[in-house]
Amino acid sequence: MKNRFTIATAILTALMLSGCRQAAKEIASVSFPEPPVEILTNESAGMNLINYFNIINLPEGGYRMYFSGYKADECGPDWDNQNLYYAESEDGFHYELKGKVMDSIVEQTVFFTGEKDKPFGLVGRVRENRKFIMYMWKSKDGIEFGDKVVLSTDWNDTQAVIVPRDGRYKLYTRTWDDSHRNRKNAVAEYTPEGELLTEVAPLAGDFLYNPAASPVDDRVDILFPTYFNNMYPGMTDTCFFKCFAVDGMFSKELQCDLNNWVEADEPWVLAAPGFIEIGGDRYLAYNTRSYSHDTPRETDVVTKYKLIKAVINYK
Repeated sequence: MKNRFTIATAILTALMLSGCRQAAKEIASVSFPEPPVEILTNESAGMNLINYFNIINLPEGGYRMYFSGYKADECGPDWDNQNLYYAESEDGFHYELKGKVMDSIVEQTVFFTGEKDKPFGLVGRVRENRKFIMYMWKSKDGIEFGDKVVLSTDWNDTQAVIVPRDGRYKLYTRTWDDSHRNRKNAVAEYTPEGELLTEVAPLAGDFLYNPAASPVDDRVDILFPTYFNNMYPGMTDTCFFKCFAVDGMFSKELQCDLNNWVEADEPWVLAAPGFIEIGGDRYLAYNTRSYSHDTPRETDVVTKYKLIKAVINYK
């Protein structure tokens, strides 16, 4: 009997260890085997400018896209006073504009809170009294958002993403350094009520823009910062698209071949808000922005939202 118990214990331990090793497989790279698919442009949305978007899978089926933008008759070309809109789709690729969610918010992301009464969360920046404040809202339906909670009044910058995990909210954002000449991706953890639990810790990389992140499993997120390519006058360095795996508060740069689908000789800016699941496949939702004339005037901006199939490769 003792021998049987010992053997059974050994087998169970081996299976548990095997399962742990399986769950802890390390991500080696992210590849994109097929060309991107265009899903929305500022022209098809009837906007002068669209920017900062993300897509969620609705619980009842279908997809909802949130994005900031403006129409010429609303507020003019003001980056700090765009409005938040939403569009919906049955298949994930064809979207119809439904309406406005909120006025005067930019650089926002909608996420699922994991809470029964208010399953939709919104984190974004609002300019008040010549200062940016990062707020968090919650909502029952993802359209009407109620009272807001202040997350930051000082170090936040551009699009932020919240990933709920283990009863905490992991927030990815971008911070300035002390000289205010460089920006880095950073991560911090909050309670679901908005109380800061950790210091704001910088992640790998230098001068990386919007820290859009997506959960991959119960411990790892993949981070896709924004990259520029000769976008503005005087900018001559070509920045290539990169991504990072974030485990806890640590990050590691991954191999990523999205550059294969980007026109290297054309001016562009690429911002990636993260993954979306469509038909059992994982897609990266991202936007490219360029100008229709030689001078970077806001009235000449051409924005295209795209989906591209993503494959996570493990070691």
